[in-house]
Amino acid sequence: MGCPVTTSDTKMPIAAAMLEKTQRHPCYSFDAHQKFARMHLPVAPHCNISCNYCNRKFDCVNESRPGVTSEILAPQAAKNKFDKVSARIGQLSVVGIAGPGDALANWENTRETIRLIGAENPHIVFCLSTNGLLLPEYAQEIVELGVTHVTVTVNCLDSAIGAKIYQHIKYKGQLYEGSLE
Repeated sequence: MGCPVTTSDTKMPIAAAMLEKTQRHPCYSFDAHQKFARMHLPVAPHCNISCNYCNRKFDCVNESRPGVTSEILAPQAAKNKFDKVSARIGQLSVVGIAGPGDALANWENTRETIRLIGAENPHIVFCLSTNGLLLPEYAQEIVELGVTHVTVTVNCLDSAIGAKIYQHIKYKGQLYEGSLE
């Protein structure tokens, strides 16, 4: 991946290739906002956690964020959309999968979308957003696919608080409701 470098903020070693990708990602680099573009591909309709505050909207003209979309795309349709957008926007540097559900709760679609786009576009930075529930199961594949940026949402550390935030959690075929205590 290149020679280790350090950032002035953390003093931790970071591979040069990773640092370069981060500098092209508008979510992680202020300078990237002026130079690069990103797009979110809505290939993940389902979520394994039902948050009481979550509102996954479709066709909301007043909002433009990862959880709001006009349609859910199959992986090939997502690649076709990426091809059209990247042909028109040369500075497209990032493809994100952030919903409207959870990227890992829809792993087959997420993985295939990344594979299709990445096969022809090795320069693209891939990122995804997840609640982290399935992260231990897919972490190795995420790394092997070349995903370099993962956002994990954490709403609470206390199950009593979680019982107020989450209507339910579905994990490995089991439905969990209320506090675990």
